[in-house]
Amino acid sequence: MSLHSGLAHPAHRAWTEPHIHASQLIYPLFVTSRTSDNPIRGLEPNVQWGAGPSGDFATLVAHLRGLQAKGLRSIMLFGVVEDKCGHGRMADAPETPVITCTQAIRKALPDLLIACDVCMCEYTDHGHCGVLRRVDDEDVIDNDASVARLADIGLAYARAGAHMLCPSDMMDNRIGAIRTSLNANGFAHVSIMAYTSKKASCMYAPFRDAVESTFKGDRNRYQHPVGSTTHALLAYDRDVAEGADTVIVKPSLFYGDIVKELSAKQLVPVACYVVSGEYKMLSDYGNGTNSMDAVVREAHLSLVRAGASILITYFTPFILDRLHQW
Repeated sequence: MSLHSGLAHPAHRAWTEPHIHASQLIYPLFVTSRTSDNPIRGLEPNVQWGAGPSGDFATLVAHLRGLQAKGLRSIMLFGVVEDKCGHGRMADAPETPVITCTQAIRKALPDLLIACDVCMCEYTDHGHCGVLRRVDDEDVIDNDASVARLADIGLAYARAGAHMLCPSDMMDNRIGAIRTSLNANGFAHVSIMAYTSKKASCMYAPFRDAVESTFKGDRNRYQHPVGSTTHALLAYDRDVAEGADTVIVKPSLFYGDIVKELSAKQLVPVACYVVSGEYKMLSDYGNGTNSMDAVVREAHLSLVRAGASILITYFTPFILDRLHQW
């Protein structure tokens, strides 16, 4: 059998591969109330975007306007705050940067889809993703209190103008609580993108620097074991039944098997989050071997091949600049 005849021309090769489209990309962004933009160690050239002297996120808006012209349709916002407490008060305070940035972008760039991360880890002084309670001289997650708090946070973001909420906390049954809260308050049109497979991974270190997390310890009691497939399948059935419109696999590059299994169900779109540690691995390899274009394309194409409909990636500006070549 000869395969070479089907590889002889670039058009032949293009017919055998899926393709990445600008509409598939979600650009994750870190926003603060500070006046200046600040670099993020390990995520260069990504930055913490400051609100600026006027509080209108002018530099971020200008950056996004340029990317919109290249086809960008969607962003995801993460807040960075200094005032942290046990209940994450700043997660939904009126002055919190996710809310003020959502309002600014809705006004300046009304066609851009705004997704907001819904979690508490950026806002708590202990760095966990929910409310803690004391049991047998140990701090553990209070799931019910956390879910109630997350529903309040999600509602605040919807009121600010978010088109989509992305609960990344991994509490049990929070999708249903958030969906119920949205529907009861006139926000049935706001979408939920559930973090359905989120592993207790070692790949999050640059992200924790980006949000200035105070976290110490582990999240093994609520994030999934890295070797498990079962938890992702169970969470998928639960999250979709509770009202998730889309599900996320995070991290993604090591979890193509899970991407394939979830996408094969053909119920809701599957999003892949190329997380901060994966970004750094690809960046270091690409820079070290002068192969950035090739490694970024190959990594993201592998996820589309596995079944991803959506790519959440810090490489979004890089990819938008190169799609016409790919």
